[in-house]
Amino acid sequence: MAFLAWLRKMTPGLWRNPLMQERHQLLTFLRNTYLDESKDVLNFTQHAEQIYYPHVRERLLKIVNEEQSHVQWLEKKIRFLGGEIPEPSPALTRGMNTWENLRRDVEEEKKDDSEFLKGIRLAERLDREIAEGLTRLRAEEQKHREELLSLLQKSEPDAVPLSPPQPEDAERKKLIWLAQQKATWLEQRQSLWEAEGKPISWAEWISRREYEWKANELPNRELHWARQLALQTATGTLVPRVSEKL
Repeated sequence: MAFLAWLRKMTPGLWRNPLMQERHQLLTFLRNTYLDESKDVLNFTQHAEQIYYPHVRERLLKIVNEEQSHVQWLEKKIRFLGGEIPEPSPALTRGMNTWENLRRDVEEEKKDDSEFLKGIRLAERLDREIAEGLTRLRAEEQKHREELLSLLQKSEPDAVPLSPPQPEDAERKKLIWLAQQKATWLEQRQSLWEAEGKPISWAEWISRREYEWKANELPNRELHWARQLALQTATGTLVPRVSEKL
C-alpha cells in the first residue's frame, strides 16, 4: 500500500488519530476479505469444472458468480479508501473426487463470523454504505455455506445405501458400462485437445487423462451406478441395463 505508506510518513501525527487508525483497520479487513473471496472463486470454479452431474455443476457455478460480484465490490471499496488491491494466491485445493472437493468448499465457507461482525461494526462508524454492503455480503456467504452443505450431503458416498454383493452378471454389466463411460469421456476430451492444437504430446495427454479418470471421474460414475442400482432394486429391477444412460 504505497499511497498509505507515503501518507503515514508525511503526516505522522495524523495517524495517531483514532479515526484514521480505524480507517486503516477497515481497509485491512477489506483486503483480507478480498483475498478470501478471490480464493473461493478460483477453487469453486475449478471444482465445478470437474463435477459430473450438470445440475450440481450449475448450482456451484451460480455460487461462483455471486462470489465474483463480492470480489468486484470489495475491489471498488478498497480503491475508494485509497488502498491497493492485494495479489490473490494462485494456490488451489483439489480433492480426489466431487465429494472431497465439495467438502473442502464447505470448509472454505466456514469463516470466522465474529471477525466479520467486527468488520461490519467498524464500517458502521466510518461509512454506512460499506457497512450495508458488508452486511449483504455476510448474508450471501451464510446462504452459500448452506447451499454447499446441501450439495455435500447429497453427494456424500455414505448417503447411498450399500447394496449386497451382486452376481457375476451384475458386476460384468457394471464393468461394461464403466468402459463405455470412459470411452465416451475420453473421446470428448480428445476432441478438445485436438481443437486446442494438441498443446502437449499424446503420451503426456493420455497419462493425465488416466489419472483424472481414476481420481475424479471413476468415483463419480461408480457412485451414480450404485444409486441407480439401489433405486432399481427397490422397484423390482435387479440390475440396470447396460444400454440405459444412467
